Amino acid sequence: MSRRALLEQNAGQRTELLILKGKLQKMAGMAAENVRLRELLNSSTVLDSSVLVAELISISPDPRSHQIVLNKGSRDGVYLGQAVLDSEGLMGQIIDVGPNISRALLISDSSHALPVQINRNGVRSVAAGTGLLHELELRHVAATTDIKVGDLLVSSGLGRRFPVGYPVADVTEVVLDPGQPFAIVKAMPRAQLNRSRHVLLVFTETDRQSLEGEKNAVINDG
Repeated sequence: MSRRALLEQNAGQRTELLILKGKLQKMAGMAAENVRLRELLNSSTVLDSSVLVAELISISPDPRSHQIVLNKGSRDGVYLGQAVLDSEGLMGQIIDVGPNISRALLISDSSHALPVQINRNGVRSVAAGTGLLHELELRHVAATTDIKVGDLLVSSGLGRRFPVGYPVADVTEVVLDPGQPFAIVKAMPRAQLNRSRHVLLVFTETDRQSLEGEKNAVINDG
């Protein structure tokens, strides 16, 4: 075989190898996605609510705005204020609904706040977004409050926006200043806010009854 033929054969083999590596990378990505989906679906079995799996199709281009767009809308029963979770914890809530898509505000957004309680002792507080995906802050925590690094924060259900008991964040820092009445408390969200592609939209029993009532009203009016 001539040198030219060998070079051509070698170039062809390199091209084939590159194509095979590309396919292997795609398969690896699909395998990882399947693992995440299984984790998500497994997490839904521990909820006392009906859930709808939605896919993230877009994120806000504004780094100061922590919002995501999902591929489910009012035709799927999605409604304003609905809780959004991933396999690890609470991600946020629906703030805008179209027929086929919806928009959610993440708990890390600086305009977002939700009532929480310390899972260990039931002490209540409010977890506010800081504009950082990895950090929340607890507001108005008295310096005498029994709160420790490592404490799990769960949704308290107050305000009736989020159902009670969903994991929200883990306390990462508690700073006490003898001259201040409130402690500085920071926490890391449980949800993978910058990684999750598939999420759960949660329907409580009250939600289902309300939606059924709306459907029946439309049918009766028709």
